[in-house]
Amino acid sequence: MKKITQFLLSIAISVGLSSVVSADDHGPQATMEGSFTTVMMAAPDVAKYVDTMKKNVAPFQVMGASGAGYCVTQSGHEYDGQMMVWSAFSSVQAALVGATKYDPSSAPRMFAKLRDVKYSVTWKPLKPFKLMPGYERVQRVRVAPQNVPAFLAAMTDFETALQQGGHPDFFNGVFLGIGGGTHEAQTLMLRSITPDAESHGAMFDEYFAGEAAWAGAYLAVAQLIESVESDNFEICEQIYFGE
Repeated sequence: MKKITQFLLSIAISVGLSSVVSADDHGPQATMEGSFTTVMMAAPDVAKYVDTMKKNVAPFQVMGASGAGYCVTQSGHEYDGQMMVWSAFSSVQAALVGATKYDPSSAPRMFAKLRDVKYSVTWKPLKPFKLMPGYERVQRVRVAPQNVPAFLAAMTDFETALQQGGHPDFFNGVFLGIGGGTHEAQTLMLRSITPDAESHGAMFDEYFAGEAAWAGAYLAVAQLIESVESDNFEICEQIYFGE
């Protein structure tokens, strides 16, 4: 219990640095304070489920989301059809209230028959980032509570180093899960975002070839991570842009 309390206190101190993105048209979006909710699920036919969502965005409107979309797992699957649906909100309060207005377990049959809901989470971003869904490496990591502020600073420096090192469309995010059960307890979620697989692969090749001017910034992040609990690639898209 003491470790959990220390972890949350450290996060609370760091939250003063955080911001998130609100949907504001179909282009790049401005950062602001906010939160996300995600519903983790399995969809036997991912394409069919995504098409159904695109044709009926009413659930996002009911929740008061400022933006919404989905991410489909490409590698590191824990189960077949692994994906998640995300919704953006202006605050944690708005996210929690929004979640009470739509219960995915009681969804209309047109949705329910297409997926199996695993669990839901509310997320608090701990550093500014742009909501530019694309090809994303997603990791759950453990960071010592006392190192969280330094970790957030290192992640920001890493993002800047990559952008200045020839990858202007790279963005990263750090998120604290709230109410995620045992799935998200005492870990942080990292999302490293590029427009496509080609862009992401180019960064790896550059690093392994010893040609990455940003390698030092990456190592500064890595040395603050105690362990990596999971590691996936996902393809994400925004399908709802608020009203």
